[in-house]
Amino acid sequence: MTVARNLSNLVGTLARQGLNKPNCNAIVINGDMDSVEHGINQTLTGLGDSDEGYVLHDRMRHSIDAGAGRFTLANADITDLSEHRKALHIDVTTADASLSTTSSVYNLDYRIEGFDIASLLKWDDTSNDTNAEYITLAFYMKTDQAYTFTVGFINSDNSRHIRRSFTTTTSWTKHIITFPPDIGNSPNSDIGEGLRLRFTFSAGSDFTSGTLATDWESTTSANAHVGGSNIFASTDGDIKLTGLQLEIGQYDSDSIPNFLYTGDVMTTYVRCERYAQLRAVESNNAIGHGNAYTSTILKIDTMQRGQMRTSPSIVQNTTNDDIRWNSEDSFDTTDTVTGTEFGSIYGITLNCNSASAGQAFSLTQGSYCLVYGSASTVKILMSSEL
Repeated sequence: MTVARNLSNLVGTLARQGLNKPNCNAIVINGDMDSVEHGINQTLTGLGDSDEGYVLHDRMRHSIDAGAGRFTLANADITDLSEHRKALHIDVTTADASLSTTSSVYNLDYRIEGFDIASLLKWDDTSNDTNAEYITLAFYMKTDQAYTFTVGFINSDNSRHIRRSFTTTTSWTKHIITFPPDIGNSPNSDIGEGLRLRFTFSAGSDFTSGTLATDWESTTSANAHVGGSNIFASTDGDIKLTGLQLEIGQYDSDSIPNFLYTGDVMTTYVRCERYAQLRAVESNNAIGHGNAYTSTILKIDTMQRGQMRTSPSIVQNTTNDDIRWNSEDSFDTTDTVTGTEFGSIYGITLNCNSASAGQAFSLTQGSYCLVYGSASTVKILMSSEL
């Protein structure tokens, strides 16, 4: 074992004894499932009919190729696990026991930005491969019965993957899984996806007909979930996940750093805002400062907080009269944001055009407006997620 790995293990041991890891941010952001900028409500029903994407917990992506199974997703309270108070909760509501669609698959992904991982791995130096680092994954999971699920990494920059299987129980179980380096295949150090952590909870035969990829190999779908269970086997299917943690180096249950070092709720929230910022949720939440560019075009400064990963796109859930404003001489409403402009990592301008916003309006050109939501269902989110 190298000096670096010995030092990593020493730091882990000290962390378990109460010393935080020095000068280090957690690789996984929101591993405690506290931040839910993507969700209006704490519970979402009827999921699974399409690729859901980011729907509730920040940085946690539900990647689905639709089968018949459906589930409810919630931000659940934890009362029986110290150090953790929230869990990502998947509750099956419609079964798909036979998985008759061979391409059906349900993955839960965490996509790591290249800048956050590539330089730590040291996989690019083929002349001194003893410096190449292992990755240790740790998490808590609790299910309604024993399942065998699979988890691993996808290196999209090099079209490679690796998988491991693990078995759950009906009690909170801490799983610690170590993955070897993929020497000579370092992900790019940039704002794109570096590595993708992927849990698979259900998969059709397109993903189970080969041999599980327990070593790094060229990405082969058939080797992704071999021997894995199907969470949609019955409506009893139930998964709770929390304490998601990645460490550089080889760790076990005696040396893995204590999860508490990963930071407080506010630190997590601020780091999540690089990828998503909620601008309106429910009634009376401010969207931004508006200016009547013309009598029929309203431009809105979103008051972006900090620098985002890329120029954000807008995700909105708006219907009749969901956007309203008070101007210097009037009050009015409209239905939706109709476009964006001047987008960059530092901010973006929202446009509401009376001709296409769903609800006509008239403004005094040049007037200032305070723009905010006007209904319990409204949501406007700026996203630069991977």
